Amino acid sequence: MAYNGILGDLRQCVDIKQPSRVPYFPISGMYDFSYAGFTHKEWREDPEVMVKVALKAIEDFDYDIYMLHPDDLLEYEDMGMAITSEEDLPPAVSGYLPASEAAVKSLTIPPDLIKKGRAARHLEGIANLKRELGESTCITGRIAAPFSAVTLLVGIDAALLMMLENPLLLKRYMDFLVEYNDIVAQAQLEAGADAIWLGDCVASSHFISPAQYKNFAAEYADESINRIKRGGGLVFYHGNEKSIAHLKIMCTLGFDAINIGEGADIGEVKGVIGGVTCIMGNFDTINDLQAKSPPEIESIVKDMVLKAKGNGGYIFCTGEGIPQNTPAENMKAMTRAVKAWGKY
Repeated sequence: MAYNGILGDLRQCVDIKQPSRVPYFPISGMYDFSYAGFTHKEWREDPEVMVKVALKAIEDFDYDIYMLHPDDLLEYEDMGMAITSEEDLPPAVSGYLPASEAAVKSLTIPPDLIKKGRAARHLEGIANLKRELGESTCITGRIAAPFSAVTLLVGIDAALLMMLENPLLLKRYMDFLVEYNDIVAQAQLEAGADAIWLGDCVASSHFISPAQYKNFAAEYADESINRIKRGGGLVFYHGNEKSIAHLKIMCTLGFDAINIGEGADIGEVKGVIGGVTCIMGNFDTINDLQAKSPPEIESIVKDMVLKAKGNGGYIFCTGEGIPQNTPAENMKAMTRAVKAWGKY
């Protein structure tokens, strides 16, 4: 069950020391609301539902770390993009902002950014979870890192084109988003979050080279990281990255732990960067968790944990989010294996 030593164990992991056991952190929100019998809309809109969903998942699957992450757009609803919402899917952008000087000049931080709409309800959910769970679970908030946040406003293609053709414009967008997202991050910490998940999936080998990462994304991600840490939060950095070249650069940033992308050999990654940073990951939620049998899942998780846990500095995490229709018995198999083989 959840235990009051989790925050201390996470500090041990961050310091590349041995915790009492491997912390358990599935990226589970998209699974949990459905498992609890709610629609995505009910979950993303209602703080009481957020708490009910989290408590049921933590009780049934024994998570040590819980991230309240309904979707990527909750703080950007009033930025001017066209956003479509469905009952059982996260909101999505259907019309982006233009990537232009005029558009970036028009961006402002509203004084009531965190006081209304879904951003405020998300904070209420975090605060209520903290009151319910105290120190027994690491409550985790979320923001997008500046490079990836630009893609939420203008789209991936336009952001990458700016990087190539008008890098100063791209940096102006990121300058704005560092400030904007920091308000959202600090509010989550003040509401009770112990950590912030810093998502940066576009700033990865899926889209950019190591040199482009270093020249455009790294500095801005690090600024966000430093601000979160000054606010008292742990930072879990996620780029779904499996490129060793990219990971070596990422390890120069100041995050507390990095989630490794699906498909990477966690033992190899541990051997290359495990001595300098805490690693997380990287169980495949589609090809393994959703598709395989419980005995197969337990075997894969056992192998992963035994490869990565040596000398501490490892947090078990899924590589990406867990799909809604994953069998509950598969979730329980993953939990059993982490708890059994994550002991020290």
